[in-house]
Amino acid sequence: MTLQGNRFRDRCKARLKAVWLGSWVILATLAVFGPVTLAAWLEPSQRIADWLCKRYARTLLLVAGVKTRSTGVEKIERGRPYAIIVNHQSHFDALALVLELPMCIRWVAKKELMRIPLFGLAVASMRNIAVDRSDPLSARKSLEKGVRRLPKGASLLFFAEGTRSSDGKVGRFKKGGFWTAREVRWPILPVAVHGSGRLLPKGSLDFHPGTIEIEVLDPIPAEQVQSMAVDELTERVRRLILEHSETREATSHAAL
Repeated sequence: MTLQGNRFRDRCKARLKAVWLGSWVILATLAVFGPVTLAAWLEPSQRIADWLCKRYARTLLLVAGVKTRSTGVEKIERGRPYAIIVNHQSHFDALALVLELPMCIRWVAKKELMRIPLFGLAVASMRNIAVDRSDPLSARKSLEKGVRRLPKGASLLFFAEGTRSSDGKVGRFKKGGFWTAREVRWPILPVAVHGSGRLLPKGSLDFHPGTIEIEVLDPIPAEQVQSMAVDELTERVRRLILEHSETREATSHAAL
């Protein structure tokens, strides 16, 4: 087969995979939208809604051929709320985190997600927090209001880079998660996501089977969070996640 023929075949294959995954996203969203929204409104703890979300995440990763594993989850104190700071590589990240972190998680998400039909309503009903990333003052007010509405014991997860990495490298961290942790006197839980960028790159639905690892790093106690300036805290956590990401990447290349 010619080079041109190979490229045509690869494009067709990528489009078929995108249709396959997109179709499952639509079907799964339609299936869980009603039950999740109803459970979130009726049950204050929202445990049933969380369980349904785990089933949703497992289904989508299963049809994509993606497995997950985790390390360090024993460092999490059950029932304690954290500001969870995570690097971001792929749309698969949220699904893997829902499955692997044994805690009640709510998300800080861009307000545009709330406009997605059905999905946005379900996300809002679970008291996730939508922020306007273009307006820092508005985003801070949304965080202040949203934290007060969280289910009891829920932790708040921040993708600290604000968007997915286009090259797999850890980018600059925004300060919202660190500011929130100081304001509400929560410990910070750094979490490194490994491998997801290769399985579903930014800007593409051409997914690949493989394994995503969720690595829970040592929590930073609330007392230390209070004693550090936001800039210092931001750089400390970014450096920690960066070091673990680089170490894991080097290990992966050495194994190939």
